[in-house]
Amino acid sequence: METITNPRLDTPGWPEVAVGLIAYVVLLVPLALAFGLLPHDQPVLLGVIGSTVGGLAGTGAFAAAVGLRIRSLRPFGFKPVATRWLIIAAGLGIAGYGLNLIIQSVYVAFFGYDDPQGILHAAARGGALPFIASLIGGAVFTPFGEEVLFRGVVANALNRYGLLAGVGLSSIIFGLAHGVSVILPVAIMVGALSAILFRQTGAIWPCIILHGVYNGANSVASALSFTPMQ
Repeated sequence: METITNPRLDTPGWPEVAVGLIAYVVLLVPLALAFGLLPHDQPVLLGVIGSTVGGLAGTGAFAAAVGLRIRSLRPFGFKPVATRWLIIAAGLGIAGYGLNLIIQSVYVAFFGYDDPQGILHAAARGGALPFIASLIGGAVFTPFGEEVLFRGVVANALNRYGLLAGVGLSSIIFGLAHGVSVILPVAIMVGALSAILFRQTGAIWPCIILHGVYNGANSVASALSFTPMQ
């Protein structure tokens, strides 16, 4: 007797999306509240700690989604990928940073200056140790945590409904998770580039590389643009 399997039961679906996003909010709220209790007159310290918050919430939410039904990492994009895709991802990370500058310029022209990530820039400009710590948090840990959730779970599940859902809708969800400010269109752009990579490769590693290179370029540019804070 032939066994018929349903491939949708072996890949992330709406249950994983719902659990992952709910867990992300549940984790993010107490982390944000705890973050608010830190001394506000220490922007460098706040920036170093803040660079890891998204990674913590994303990794925890991903773990909740994985533990729901599938309990295997491969369906979430943890699979080998050709080296050329990693190189392409790094190039897209640099290109994404260039697009970020354009988006910010347009935003400032219409809405004025807005820097909701000021503390992250402060950490990047705070000297060698804060820069390295914030770079590890912002360009390694946060890209991993956010990508495994928003691409490995969300975009992955939405891909079955086509390009607009897998890339467009998932990148909007990713953008909204970063708040309504100049970061919204920037995050949507980065999310779209990453979602396209995931749709093409089915692997999470190029997405992490893209996100990490983009965040790293942002940190390096911030550190080089201003003299270190005292």
